[in-house]
Amino acid sequence: MKVNLMFRNKDFVVKSESDSIIDTLANDLGFKYIISNMSQGDKIISNACTTALFNPLQSIDEICYRQENLIDALRKPDVIRQLYDITIETEKKRKNSFYWLSSSYISSVYSNAIGLLKIYIEMLMKLRRIADKEVAGFQSEGFLNFFTMLQRELNDDYFAEVNSHLNELSESNGMLISSKLGNYLQGVGYVLRCKNQKGFWRKWTFAPSYTIAPRDDIGAADLGKRRDRAINEVSNALAQAAEHLESFFAKLRNELAFYVGCINLAKSLKMIKMPICIPKLIPIEQRKRSYRNLYDVGLALTKNDAIVGNDIDTTDKLLYIITGANQGGKSTFLRSIGQAQLMAQCGMFVGAEEFLAPIRNGVFTHFKKEEDSSMKSGKLDEELSRMSKIVDVISWGSLVLFNESFSSTNEYEGSEIFRQITKALIDNNVEVFSVTHFYTYATDFLNEKNTEFLRAERLENGERTFRIVKGEPIKTAFGEDLYRKIFADSL
Repeated sequence: MKVNLMFRNKDFVVKSESDSIIDTLANDLGFKYIISNMSQGDKIISNACTTALFNPLQSIDEICYRQENLIDALRKPDVIRQLYDITIETEKKRKNSFYWLSSSYISSVYSNAIGLLKIYIEMLMKLRRIADKEVAGFQSEGFLNFFTMLQRELNDDYFAEVNSHLNELSESNGMLISSKLGNYLQGVGYVLRCKNQKGFWRKWTFAPSYTIAPRDDIGAADLGKRRDRAINEVSNALAQAAEHLESFFAKLRNELAFYVGCINLAKSLKMIKMPICIPKLIPIEQRKRSYRNLYDVGLALTKNDAIVGNDIDTTDKLLYIITGANQGGKSTFLRSIGQAQLMAQCGMFVGAEEFLAPIRNGVFTHFKKEEDSSMKSGKLDEELSRMSKIVDVISWGSLVLFNESFSSTNEYEGSEIFRQITKALIDNNVEVFSVTHFYTYATDFLNEKNTEFLRAERLENGERTFRIVKGEPIKTAFGEDLYRKIFADSL
């Protein structure tokens, strides 16, 4: 049986390990708060959502497949939670049963496999009942295929036959084994036989029998070896069946975990009255971005309140330079771009009223870091080292987000380093969003047709609206506004 709720034709493999670039990306873009809200303390959901977010899909078809499933999940959250709870209950019952398939004793594998199969069959019956009840309310290809698969492969005849076999294989009523004599009068060809065939009891009730004495340890051991030879093949088949069902429930649990995480996040954003939408992705070679009320989801969750969003509508742009007033919302806007890109490409909704963007081969961040006393070299060396690691893995059609990069040096040197790096990236069709206070760097691109200039909005009285609007760079970041705000009362 296949789950296929995350991909149409392959399994969703959850990755528990991470690397430095993913860790940096998560920290820079504020995903810690987002994933925490999605998981709500559930490690399985956390791992599934982390894997999905930081392994963005590159195919519009795959993204649309997952989006359709997500729409169904958001429409039917209680059903999705019921399905997920069944997978959690299955795992708890498996662990509490003390049934393990790793034993070196064939008899233990045999009895443990039967016990596990009884648990799995019970849980499969629960899944089938939900499928029968809820299938009519779903429209997505993924969930429809999943429910119809359960109905088709797990019909009443299947459950009746499986339960009949498991009851017969149970050792409570003894075990019937046959064999024949070999060339040297030894037992060969041991086979486990059905006990409930027609005429069985009439044939064997008065047959000769032999009972091993209670203290005949050697006889009991010999009988046990003969029994193991008879059940060896059956034990392997039972163990394989149990492992298959264990794998099925594990995959179902991981794939449902992603949708449960999305349901949790959508509920939290709805409570603070922040919008979400299903994004539209366009081919990687196209250069168009259009958002309406795009906001930083992590910030909204942290404040637990509505926050300001931004609008943008551009075509044929590859470089976005963002300047303007200090503490005007530039970094927040940059995080919202990165969050939305990754959320969109993993098949999620995004924090906006509308969102359209091209597919990207990867998302990378290069943000200004705080001073670190453990550094063995200067801050500029550290910034260049991080940039070098990005260059090693970046590819055509990626997205890079710079936040006050190379600010550890002076205006002239920092601008020149930054300009050369930015020029090399856009020349190789890498999309760049750059928040900077380097006026020299920003004005170097004034005549570039593929550049969009944005600025943090500041009113005449110095008030920040936290909106990003179109505007060319100006020489001041209005630091005096902050000075007056902080020290006004002491003057």
